[in-house]
Amino acid sequence: MPAGGILELLLVDATNLGDDKDLLGDMDPYVNIQFKNQKLKSSVGRGQGANPVWNEKFSLWVQYPDIDDEYKLTLKILDKDRFSRDDFIGQATIDVKDVVALGMEKGKTSMKPCTFSVVGADGTRSGEIQVGFNFTPKVLEGDGPAIQC
Repeated sequence: MPAGGILELLLVDATNLGDDKDLLGDMDPYVNIQFKNQKLKSSVGRGQGANPVWNEKFSLWVQYPDIDDEYKLTLKILDKDRFSRDDFIGQATIDVKDVVALGMEKGKTSMKPCTFSVVGADGTRSGEIQVGFNFTPKVLEGDGPAIQC
């Protein structure tokens, strides 16, 4: 049995990310992706405001089973600013354990893009982000079923 595999994340888009904090022009959102010690960054949705579209794929290594049994993926959304510090818009935390576990059991699994809530610094909802997943074990044994939202 493989000791893990590749989790492919499809970062689709976000909606209703809240009020634009920029004085000049629209919000320029991007996403910092973190899974354990792995960090990735999306492109900046220049001038896309509160409803950016990325359609970008990212790959992460996931060990399974893991010692701490934590499979939380954090998507931190920020507004890129040219002359000041980037503004925090909000974040979504997604537990990918079921996707990984089923993929390890069945050989491969996928989760079509689903919508997850974005939570702002004050704990209130600050929009939504749409993300899909594919998990492929290091050693494939065929295609497995898809997980529904």
